[in-house]
Amino acid sequence: MKTCLLATLLLATTPAIALAGACEDDLAKVDKALAESDLGPDERTQIEDMRNQAVQLCGAGNEPEGIDVLAEAKAMLAIE
Repeated sequence: MKTCLLATLLLATTPAIALAGACEDDLAKVDKALAESDLGPDERTQIEDMRNQAVQLCGAGNEPEGIDVLAEAKAMLAIE
């Protein structure tokens, strides 16, 4: 139940910015992994912060930097 609420909260707080394909795909992977993972609070907060930073970067047109941040978050979540 908490996982569903967290996923809903993450989606609701995402700015309505049109993200480019790679950013959007990686963001979806991170969101799914966050919703399904059993992380500690510190690690979850760190990954959520990285996710939000990537949204801002991709939305501002800094897609390569956003993708790099998402790649680091995906590595922490052990996903590709």
